[in-house]
Order: sequence, then structure tokens, then C-alpha cells
Amino acid sequence: MTMPDNPTAPSPGRFGRTETVDVPGTSGARAQIRDVKDQVVSEAKNSFRQARDSATSSLTHSRQQAAERIGGIANAIRNTSDHLRTENEPRVADLTQSLAEQAQRLSAYLRDRDFRGFQTDLQNFARQQPAVAIGAALAVGMLAARFFKSSARTDAAGDSGGSGAGFGSGPGYPASYASGARPEGGAYGRS
Repeated sequence: MTMPDNPTAPSPGRFGRTETVDVPGTSGARAQIRDVKDQVVSEAKNSFRQARDSATSSLTHSRQQAAERIGGIANAIRNTSDHLRTENEPRVADLTQSLAEQAQRLSAYLRDRDFRGFQTDLQNFARQQPAVAIGAALAVGMLAARFFKSSARTDAAGDSGGSGAGFGSGPGYPASYASGARPEGGAYGRS
């Protein structure tokens, strides 16, 4: 049996399987490959950490803004309650005062709680009140669907170059209807 001229070429082993011959100097190439792999993994981890930190920062900022807005709403409701007291409406004033306190608590909760704490509280609530959690999730889903549906309509009206007039515009309607012009006789559908 003759040895191949290329020392890195596979050589036949027992039972016809091919085995790779270890050649001095190839361990350096393997070490380089390992170093590159470690470097790529390290960069991927760093990128993931940066993305996570950026998302967390964005969520924290949004949470703080929501807390400020809800706090402002609580103050407006409290002012309404005070006004109702001066107008001799104590029952309605008590209701609005209670609503203002609830809004203020929500504002403080959002301001003081971090995302992990919020997530834990939400999970605990869902375990304790599954029917309410499912109902709330359904309501949020419906609101989101309506939001996306209305956004799509707005985008379609803006992209088509139309007036966005809504009723009486679009395919099947004369262009004069969209501009607000009426047909002869002054009314739609009458002869």
C-alpha cells in the first residue's frame, strides 16, 4: 500500500472507513477556528444584551410617560370632584374622588414597579382570576384589532391619493361624490 502524497488527505482505515491523518501544524488552524467561533458567540451575546437593554430602556421610558399621564388624569378627576362638591353634588363627588384615587394608585404603581415586577403581578392575577384575565385579554385583542384595522384604512386612504372622505368615496362612487357635490335634484337616491 502506498501513502498518499498529500498528508492532509483522508486515508482508508479499517473496514473501509476514511480516517483523517493528524498532521503537525493543523492544531493551529483548529485553534483559530475555535477562536473565531468564540468571538462570534461573544459578539452575538453582546448584541443580544444591547438589544435587551435598549428594549428595557424604551419600556421604562414608556412606563414613566404613562404614569405621568395617568397622574395628570387623576389630578383632573380630583379637580372635577372638588368642583362637584362646591356644586352640592356630594354623591357624584365621592364617586369621582374614588376614581381619582384609583387612577393615582395606578400611576404610582407604574412609576414604582419595574417590568419584571409587573410581569409577576400579572401572572399572579391571571392565576387567581383566570376568567377576568381571559376577558381582559379578549378585550385588549379586540381593541388592538380595531386599532390595526383603522390604521390600515387610514393608510389606504393616504396611499391612494384620495380625499379620505370615507362614505361615498372609493370604487363604485363617482369622484364628485367624494368631493361633497350632490347629484342633480339635491339628494342622493331621489329622482
